[in-house]
Amino acid sequence: MSAELASRGGEGTRMFKFRGVFFMPEIYKPEILEQVEDFSVRDDDVFVVTYPKSGTTWMQNIIALMYMEGDVKQFENIVIAQKVPWLEVQLNVIQARPSPRQICSHLPYHLMPKEFRDKRSKVIYVMRNPKDTLVSFYYFYNMVKHLDTPKDFQDFLENFINGQVFIGSWFEHVRGWQENNHPNMLWLTYEEMKKDLPAVVRRISKFVGKHLTEEQLLAVVKHSSFKAMKASPTVNKENLDSVFDLTKGKFMRKGKVGDWKNHFTVAQSEWFDTIYHERMARLDLDFTWDMPQ
Repeated sequence: MSAELASRGGEGTRMFKFRGVFFMPEIYKPEILEQVEDFSVRDDDVFVVTYPKSGTTWMQNIIALMYMEGDVKQFENIVIAQKVPWLEVQLNVIQARPSPRQICSHLPYHLMPKEFRDKRSKVIYVMRNPKDTLVSFYYFYNMVKHLDTPKDFQDFLENFINGQVFIGSWFEHVRGWQENNHPNMLWLTYEEMKKDLPAVVRRISKFVGKHLTEEQLLAVVKHSSFKAMKASPTVNKENLDSVFDLTKGKFMRKGKVGDWKNHFTVAQSEWFDTIYHERMARLDLDFTWDMPQ
C-alpha cells in the first residue's frame, strides 16, 4: 500500500501521504485511494475537479441543479456530497449510480483512474487565483478537526508554498492538469464565475449537453448564488460538525475575489509572486486578482 504517515511535526499531525500527496485521515482511506486507479469510467461521466477552496462546492451545486433542471426542491434536504459524490471517498456510492454520473474530485492528475485518460467522459476544472485560495484554505484549516491549526498566517503561507498541506502543492496540481490536458475539458476560473455566473452556467450546460430552458437555467443561477448557498445547511455543510468546528466560523466564509489583500503583507505578496512566476512559467493562466465587490 502506497501510504505513509506524514512527518510534519507537532502534536495532532495526522495527515498521511499517498503517492506523494497529503490526505486527511478519518475521511480518506489508503485502500480506497488504491482502488481509484482501477475505477471503471463511463463515457458519459462528468467530473468536477478542483484544488481545495477553489469553488468546489459551488460547482458541485451548479452541476447537481443542472441535472435536476433547476428544481432545488428535489434535493433540498440532501447534503452536497450525496448529490455529487467524491471519487476518492465515496467510490462504492459512485459505482452503484446509474448514468450519467456526476463525480467530484480533488485528486491531482496522476492519481486519477487509468481509464480516465482514454474515455470520452467530461471534466470541468475550476481554478482560483492562488492567493485567495490560500486565504480560504487558511480559514478551512482553522475549522477542520482532522488538521493541525496553523501557528499563524506566515506558517500556513510557507506550508502552502512548500506543498505541506492537504492535497499537496497548488502549483503541481494546476500544472499537472494543464500539462496533461484531457481531451474533453472545460477550464473555468472562480473569478469568471463571480463576474458573470449566468454566462458560465450556459457554458457548462452546453459543454455537458444538458439542454435546459431559460427558466431552468435562471433557476440554477438563482440557487447557486453565494447568498443562497450560504443559507442552505446542506450546501454550507452545517451538518458536518464531526469534521468542522462550527464555533470557529461557517464553511462558506466570504466568497470574494481579492480578499488576499487583507491578509498578505507587501513582503509576503512579493515573495509569493516570485514563486508563482517561477513555477507557473509558460502556462497560459489568466487570473483576476481583484475586482470591485
